[in-house]
Amino acid sequence: MARIPRTLAAVLMTGALTAGYFVVASPANAATCPTTRSPRIDGGKAHWKLSCRDGDLRITGWVDDTRADAKCAVVRIEPHVGSLREIKACGSGSRETFDETFYSTDTANITLFLR
Repeated sequence: MARIPRTLAAVLMTGALTAGYFVVASPANAATCPTTRSPRIDGGKAHWKLSCRDGDLRITGWVDDTRADAKCAVVRIEPHVGSLREIKACGSGSRETFDETFYSTDTANITLFLR
């Protein structure tokens, strides 16, 4: 019986190492209009605002890379209707702004993470 817990632990550790890029991340929440968020993680920060008009979702904001670590700070936007979008800021001190519109939806999951 001792092998089962060790095997399970090995599988869980392998999964955690494989997903290592996504360990440091702001929580993904379904955001609806109007919403403003300013998440921070070790190595990145971001700010975004959601607004709706005529059944469409607009998300504006920025993402900053705040650490010289060869990783990029990334904002991932997953609308409930439409295509996934990712905005990357790479290089300590760099900032990328974004202004994205998604049609026929008012909800999206938005996450800040390092890659």
